[in-house]
Amino acid sequence: MPIKKTRVVEVHSGSINAGEKLNQAESAKMLSMGLDALSPTGVGRDLLDKLFPQKETIGLKINTLAGRLMSTSPELTYAFADILNQAGHSKKDIIIWDRREAELTRAGYTIRAAGSDYQCFATDTRGAGFAPELYTHKSIGSMVSRIQAELTQSVVNFPVLKDHSIAGLSGCLKNYYGVIHNPNKYHDSYCNPYLADLYEMDIIKGKQKLALVDASCVQFNGGPGYVSRWAFKFNSILLATDAVALDRVALEVVDRLRTKSGLQRLKDCGREPVYLNTATGYNAGCADLGQIDWVIVNI
Repeated sequence: MPIKKTRVVEVHSGSINAGEKLNQAESAKMLSMGLDALSPTGVGRDLLDKLFPQKETIGLKINTLAGRLMSTSPELTYAFADILNQAGHSKKDIIIWDRREAELTRAGYTIRAAGSDYQCFATDTRGAGFAPELYTHKSIGSMVSRIQAELTQSVVNFPVLKDHSIAGLSGCLKNYYGVIHNPNKYHDSYCNPYLADLYEMDIIKGKQKLALVDASCVQFNGGPGYVSRWAFKFNSILLATDAVALDRVALEVVDRLRTKSGLQRLKDCGREPVYLNTATGYNAGCADLGQIDWVIVNI
């Protein structure tokens, strides 16, 4: 009996990029079609209803480290928040967040920590901070943002796709370094096994219901900051319920862009994100491209 493959959906549209900002209507269309393709029933609303119980607070953990040109796009983020709202989730129960207010603001987000609209704030926002408990697991001993630990019941992991000078790849697993107080401790050995150990924690993987990657513009070398020379308008988004599988597809995207530009693949230049294989060894996800059903939807 054949093994059921893990599905990762890539949605591509040449109309998504509109200068420095994305087309929000096209973003919404891409997300909707991606959810349909990811859903076992072919209907995205069915998948959302299964993943996100009503009246839970949902956190959208974005990545805004590199500024407006290489951060999770506000247009994509708010388009997805609108989809959740249309599925019956109250705007005030959707928190868009990252580690620092200054980074959110620089990336084009407006801080809002109260009211009836979508919430958008950071771990360093007054009243947020880190939970007092020290979370330990294997190589990890860290304090976790209260937004992750206490203020949200479900999490959407929503980074931007970047090369990383140490980890090799900055995608879904790497995005969770923005959840803990001491990520600087965990960069030795290409962030392995630290990223896999962090991701395996119940406070992290146990809350993650969906993984999305903004691949509208991909930093395929020189990351995690923005370097225009090695940034490519890829015009895509990636979706999966398995963040490890999504990162494996993201790695392939980065490697193909590197090859087209005359650069070595990350493995060949000594920056293979081996933490993905470690996570697979923990049964935390699938990093075998041969066992991933990579579905491409062109609009």
